[in-house]
Amino acid sequence: MKKFLLLCALSSLAFAGNMHFAKNQKCSECHPAIYKEYKTSQHAKATIFEDKIHGAVYDKHPQHWKIEKYRCGACHTPTADNLNELLAPNNGVIPDIDNETQNEAVACAYCHRIEDTTDGKAFGRNIVSKEEKVYFTKKENPGKEIFGKSSFHKLKTNKEVFENGKMCMGCHAHKSNKKQFQVCSTDINQAAPKKNCIECHMHKVDGAPSKFSKEAKHTYHGFPGLHGDLTNLSQYIGMTITNTDDKQMFTVTIDHDAPHASVLHPLRMGKLEVSVTRDGQVTKMQTRKLVKLIGSKEGASPSPTPPWLATSIIKDTRIPANTTKAYPYKWELKSGDVITAKFGYLLVKPGALEKFDLQDNKEAKKFRIIKEQSFTVK
Repeated sequence: MKKFLLLCALSSLAFAGNMHFAKNQKCSECHPAIYKEYKTSQHAKATIFEDKIHGAVYDKHPQHWKIEKYRCGACHTPTADNLNELLAPNNGVIPDIDNETQNEAVACAYCHRIEDTTDGKAFGRNIVSKEEKVYFTKKENPGKEIFGKSSFHKLKTNKEVFENGKMCMGCHAHKSNKKQFQVCSTDINQAAPKKNCIECHMHKVDGAPSKFSKEAKHTYHGFPGLHGDLTNLSQYIGMTITNTDDKQMFTVTIDHDAPHASVLHPLRMGKLEVSVTRDGQVTKMQTRKLVKLIGSKEGASPSPTPPWLATSIIKDTRIPANTTKAYPYKWELKSGDVITAKFGYLLVKPGALEKFDLQDNKEAKKFRIIKEQSFTVK
């Protein structure tokens, strides 16, 4: 009976429900630098109104056609004042661009009220505190560095959840469809040295975290990823180019020093573009594509499907976590040839652009280079 009551208590906190959260703009009054960073992030643009790719998938999703429910709202608009209604099936409630709380997206107050995360069958869930003006931090003595006193909120230490990014896993751990197939998964390599969500995606930058702090640095809240600046993440990607002694072949080697695979979402695509320049003439080599292609293996041959219909992985050319992968090219080289390699990502792989009506979306088609290297043959 006690276990049942505990489960019920946790379940009541798993989603934010129709709880009240402070507005992002309110946070900006004391945390202007962090707010400025946050506004550029994908967390601030997580809604179907701001994220055109997410909106395109939503438009095609059968739950939208049936006006069944906005299942994505648990992570994309968690502070919506009608979240329970958005998540409930068959009531006709769908995302509303005129709803101010839905436009808060993944709000500051929401993330800092995550007490813990728990695994779920379809996706992870956040256990959210009901205390409106108490926020969690990884700091041992929160508030010690403050020379004034905030009249707006209190701070509590929650190192277990905030120090290594466990609070991210409520939304970023995995996502399964109704067929119980895992569409995407972060699948962190627990043996990876040092690397975690915070180190890679929330590094330290210059500037105090608030107007009341004496600290010289703060944790970056722009959450660098494929949508934004890849500068910080580029340090986890190494690249070398070598050729054989007889100059009949060369190899581009990628050292993927990240604790998860090179591509997580099945819509994304990693890409290695390689060219050889000789006397001003550029020859393009075979482009290597890094994808997790999902779909169905039923029928005569495997075929790609939308995420909600997928039952299996039909192709996987990604670089696994903390792995070095070599890409050989057979080509007759000469001294002075310049080999150029560019490694990066597309938000939407070319084969899916038309399926989701994104063929004219520049952001979806943009090649985001994370590492570029040139090598001159001797």
